[in-house]
Amino acid sequence: MQTERCQILGIPSILNEIVYNLCDNAIKYNKEDGEVNVKLLKKDKRVELSVKDTGIGIPYEEQQRVFERFYRVDKSHSKEIGGTGLGLAIVKHIVAKHDNAHIELDSELGTGTTIRVVFEQ
Repeated sequence: MQTERCQILGIPSILNEIVYNLCDNAIKYNKEDGEVNVKLLKKDKRVELSVKDTGIGIPYEEQQRVFERFYRVDKSHSKEIGGTGLGLAIVKHIVAKHDNAHIELDSELGTGTTIRVVFEQ
């Protein structure tokens, strides 16, 4: 299998925060024995970082709110899961600093969530 080298053009000092926060959320909100898949793919003139989990999912009506500071979908488990509710807000802020990037979210309740950060080259 031949792989093509992918390069993300961005601010190096903060790009690792995107990966860390997306993976942290995928682990926290996953099911027992769930999976987290991280991929970096080149598609035409874009590079996609995707983090997919097999977790609890996000209800459709709350999907855009998860990028707000301190917002939690499942408030009843906040103390047991930990964190501040800032992870996806930080990701959104970092992506906004890159003129060539945007976030995509796909989620189904009870099935899991995929978040893609797309960098146009």
